Amino acid sequence: MSELTVTIFSHKYRLAVSTGEEELLERCAKIVDDQMNAVRAGGKVISADQIAVLSALEIAYEAEKRRSESAGCGEAPEPSAPEASNPSASASTEEFSAEISELCAMCEKALMQEVKIGSLF
Repeated sequence: MSELTVTIFSHKYRLAVSTGEEELLERCAKIVDDQMNAVRAGGKVISADQIAVLSALEIAYEAEKRRSESAGCGEAPEPSAPEASNPSASASTEEFSAEISELCAMCEKALMQEVKIGSLF
């Protein structure tokens, strides 16, 4: 395990990360930071928690859309399609969902840490 500090939405977060995954996590942090700044720049959402949730939703949507397109279908599959047509697709979807849940938990933990310390802005 190694430690990495990333900056997201003008805040620094120190994270424990598996050795060798530092660059990946830095790229992910940049994606989140860019998306949160884009949502804020839109001007309609002002609270940090709303910005974070909408950013996470947009990132998850784009990732799922790319995953679906790379699978050759071009659009999101019906909810029951993976299990019915391809048992391994169900495992992939579950792994993807687990990764998103883990990242969301990390973000939530980091945000809650900031809330305990003080304001997010």
